[in-house]
Amino acid sequence: MTRMGENIHREWDKEPLADELWEALQNRKQDWDSGSARLTYLADRGSALAMMYLGHDYVSSGDREEAMLGEDWLIKSANAGSIEGRLRLSHYYERQKSWGKALAELRALTGQGYSPAMYHLARLLYGGELGYKSVPEAVLHLRTAITAGHVPSMGLLSQIYRKEKLGFTRKIVSHWLCLRKIPAFVRCLRIYPNSDRLRPHGRYPALDQARNRQTH
Repeated sequence: MTRMGENIHREWDKEPLADELWEALQNRKQDWDSGSARLTYLADRGSALAMMYLGHDYVSSGDREEAMLGEDWLIKSANAGSIEGRLRLSHYYERQKSWGKALAELRALTGQGYSPAMYHLARLLYGGELGYKSVPEAVLHLRTAITAGHVPSMGLLSQIYRKEKLGFTRKIVSHWLCLRKIPAFVRCLRIYPNSDRLRPHGRYPALDQARNRQTH
């Protein structure tokens, strides 16, 4: 059975209401309304993961009022310390093109040391999607993410070094990063295919992937 990413696994391990949350998620597969009511009850009791699951559902519903409710739940989840909640909140703000809010959440995630957020922030900064382009800042985030073992960051930094006029040394480093990325990707894919070290921003574990916590 496929394992979860390191962070979502950590959040499940730290979740004080994990057993009840798991039951609520399973119940929701059979009875959506009943399961959602149970999730709301757990969120009201302080479960950061329940807040995250609820928030993600609501902001993905396509309904404006539900999206506002979902945003509130994701904010509460993020404030309760959930990286998964804050990640979904930043993604929601991107979809709304609320770039200032998205940037604030991504910076908060990088401050928490979450390498997929570093990668995604660097990609946005390099592409100018946040309203300005900053190659130095993008490079800084990518180098930090690579130090944390994030594999996609190697490819993006290599691309930047090839395209930008940063000197001959950086072009040499770009080729070295390409060579380094291949075995790192294969090794991680073989050992831990759902590792956060392979995770780009926006790829989330499925709602029922919580079942995998029982395999560890």
